[in-house]
Amino acid sequence: MLTPEQYLQVVAERVSRSGGRLNTVQIGPVTAAVGLFTESIMLSTMNYCVVAGAYPNVDAATLQQFTGMATQHARANVQGTIGWTAASVVICGLVGRVHPDAAQLASAKTSNQFGGETRMVAVDPHAGMTYAFTGGKLWGAAMHGAINAKLLFCFPQPGEAFQQVQWQAQQQAYQQPPQPGPGGFPGQIPSGPMPQTAPPPAAGPAGPQPPHYPPPGQPPYGR
Repeated sequence: MLTPEQYLQVVAERVSRSGGRLNTVQIGPVTAAVGLFTESIMLSTMNYCVVAGAYPNVDAATLQQFTGMATQHARANVQGTIGWTAASVVICGLVGRVHPDAAQLASAKTSNQFGGETRMVAVDPHAGMTYAFTGGKLWGAAMHGAINAKLLFCFPQPGEAFQQVQWQAQQQAYQQPPQPGPGGFPGQIPSGPMPQTAPPPAAGPAGPQPPHYPPPGQPPYGR
């Protein structure tokens, strides 16, 4: 089963792969992965702030509070003047056991904001569900299409994230060279000094020799 920590690793990998600047930021009681993007859409600068953290039990109040603190952090890292030459988009997700009220809050249609947009995401790896609003709006259709694409890429469904974790583990196992054991690789000639063996015991005085008998039919020697 996919763990919240594994899911966050997938989010961080996708943020880095798509060109985001990844940092770790303490937001309230949560140590969150924060990705910052700057893109140009329709002659405007889009400032994306993707925030993801793990929390054991995610209810509506926790998600709302976490999103508010993440938004404050995002607004402090905006390039340009919000509303005129730039837009600030915050995509904030918590990963854990999602309560029904948090799932409903994350899936609700977002309200229009001046020069920005905030999306809440609730991910439940145990139930295999990601809750978020990915619908369209008449206002700023091009911008909201870009926001939905960014959200769906950075916060995939847990099943998709689990497939990525498995694929990465297979790649690492394939690329890692086999490690020699105590005796080296099979068929490998040992390097270094040869092992020392104890010398054979010194030969002592000859003991009594066994009697010599002639072959059958031959007379004994000396007769």
